[in-house]
Amino acid sequence: MSDAPHNPIQTMVLNVLAKRGDFVPSSPELATEVEEHLCDALSPIAEHYSTSNPLWITKHALSTVHGCEAHHVASRDSFAWTIASVRGTVAHKAIEILINTRTPRSPGEYVDDALDRIVASERGTASDFIASLSPADQADLRSQVVDLVTKYEDSFPKLEMRWRPVVESNAKVELFGGAVVMSTRADLVIGAPGSKVIIDIKSSRIMASYREDLRFYSLVETLRSRQSPRLTATFSLETQRIDAEDVSLSTLSVAVHRLVQGAQLLHELDQEKRAPSRRSGSTCYWCPLAATCNEGQEFLTGDRDA
Repeated sequence: MSDAPHNPIQTMVLNVLAKRGDFVPSSPELATEVEEHLCDALSPIAEHYSTSNPLWITKHALSTVHGCEAHHVASRDSFAWTIASVRGTVAHKAIEILINTRTPRSPGEYVDDALDRIVASERGTASDFIASLSPADQADLRSQVVDLVTKYEDSFPKLEMRWRPVVESNAKVELFGGAVVMSTRADLVIGAPGSKVIIDIKSSRIMASYREDLRFYSLVETLRSRQSPRLTATFSLETQRIDAEDVSLSTLSVAVHRLVQGAQLLHELDQEKRAPSRRSGSTCYWCPLAATCNEGQEFLTGDRDA
């Protein structure tokens, strides 16, 4: 690790991410075993898809379909930017610039760069939403993101090049000749194959479901590189705390089970085999069905026992 002095939060992060002396990389045989089990379980579903019409599985798809199916279906082809969602997008872009910039700058300068790049991007993205904000709302957005980027810089030590840090790292695995596609995009990946650490950076507090998301990331990385990551972690910019989990056969098994269940649900809803179920939760706050959903209204008004 770096010889530069670290504050207590940076030291805590480093201690959590550090490789243990007894760590042993996984064998390629583990990846083969996991893939065979996954393919056996997915085979009845895969036969309904093809390379030209694949079943596309992402973290978001699994998360929403395992939550409220009605929300999943309603939001499948629609997305509306909010201050909260665009705040996370700008913060991630600013952190990406920070990590890859050799000359130190202030958090505000990283945020301004991020805003300029997003606004200059193609139409139909976050640029439209940011451009539609009033000057006061834009200033408020900038202030919120500067706070998040400052907390990141206060929490993470400078990432040395020998750690092989990669931001916004895409990974994809195709099964059954491309009939089933699993895709991920990790906020930050550190380390070489066989000992990688996959990190999700959240602007909000840490939630239990984030571990499930990262187990999916671990599964995709295991199948792609034929070696499992060493560790996955969620870092909350809001609380400046990190939640980490070692990657093992048991966590990969849980990921396979959740993915197979999710694939079945995605298939059933995609083929309209049944009406989607409804389950209230945090997604009710931004669900397009909230105004007409009884379960959602009960959740939003706090009348959960009604």
